[in-house]
Amino acid sequence: MDKKDYKNLISMSANGDAKAFARLYESVYRDMYYTAFYTLKSENDAIEAVTGAARDGFNSASRLRNETQFRVFMMKTLCSRIKTFFREYSDDTLSDNQPEIKKKLFELPETERLPVVLHVVGRFSPEEISSFTGITAGGVKKRIIKAANKLNIEN
Repeated sequence: MDKKDYKNLISMSANGDAKAFARLYESVYRDMYYTAFYTLKSENDAIEAVTGAARDGFNSASRLRNETQFRVFMMKTLCSRIKTFFREYSDDTLSDNQPEIKKKLFELPETERLPVVLHVVGRFSPEEISSFTGITAGGVKKRIIKAANKLNIEN
């Protein structure tokens, strides 16, 4: 899809066109799902968070003004949903059949897990993560570095 088509879809979505919104959503839903899954540690919760974020995104699409906003707009909406889940449940016991990297990632505190997943899976910069999590860019960088050291990986 070229920039003109994308801009047109943004305009149509802002005016309530569900098909246009669905086409835009196709470009971000995988990143949204993996961000939710690796942050929430549950497939069902991830699906619920992404579905709710998509619904919220469509209902708020009238706020979209340009093509560069859509991805950040949807991830910001998803982060809001994820924070709701964090308030609702405590850490569950991990199943023994989880791959080792998932176990390590799931063992990170929520405050580190969300920025790491957004950075690694969503490929967002610390500044972008800051814009939709409310954590300062410096705080995001510190959490990513701290988590990377715990996971024994390069950031």
